[in-house]
Amino acid sequence: MKKDGLFFCFLLTSLSFAYDENSMPDLAVPTQLDAKSIEANILHRFLRTPSADFPDNFINMANVGLGLKYVIIPKLEVGTSYQFLYKEYTFHAAYSAFFPKQYLRTQALIQFFGARRDFDTLWDYNFLYQLNVQSDPIAGRFLPVINLAYNGLSKKPGLGAGIDVVTLANLDILAEYYPVMGTRDTTFSGTKLVNSFLVGLKYTTAGHQFMFTLSNNYNIGTRRLMAGAMDNTLYYGFNINRLFSF
Repeated sequence: MKKDGLFFCFLLTSLSFAYDENSMPDLAVPTQLDAKSIEANILHRFLRTPSADFPDNFINMANVGLGLKYVIIPKLEVGTSYQFLYKEYTFHAAYSAFFPKQYLRTQALIQFFGARRDFDTLWDYNFLYQLNVQSDPIAGRFLPVINLAYNGLSKKPGLGAGIDVVTLANLDILAEYYPVMGTRDTTFSGTKLVNSFLVGLKYTTAGHQFMFTLSNNYNIGTRRLMAGAMDNTLYYGFNINRLFSF
């Protein structure tokens, strides 16, 4: 009985705090979480289009990613993720700096990644270097985000831009756009990759964020979206973020 009471108290504590992180579906944002906070993420992108039948196999017919972020001290975070489709894993460290007079929040991030090469048995390992910038809310509603990156594997720069628009209480409209920088790679069919884009909705409640997305790219994470999409076929997906604060 005593153990049940302690668990119930822990559950109430973990659900009672506000979720102050202005998260995006794939773009990275400077963390505003308190020290010793843990954020867990599930990212799910269906490999079938919205017009197709609902997948019979929830995992095999989707690109699924799991992520975990820990804030060591305010503004300093470390994290890891795993993506099932490419058997890709990442480890990152990031530090944020805020500039209240300029209404800006910035973050320098370095990520080590390892991934299977185009569904082959060969593996690639390298680093991603990224600068993330987000403004304070403009007119209390608009939060633009920019990610600038350099991919050590492809030797190419990357750019992602997005906006979070607050509409109703706890409900936001999201948009992301990734113009391909430099030479565009060629797809298996011989066409050039196109720019990636995403639109979605975000609902925030105590301890949780739920995002529902529609995108022309079923990949997960800024590095892959910056590389471009195969075409403009649309795929739907969702994110679930869970915050634990101690």
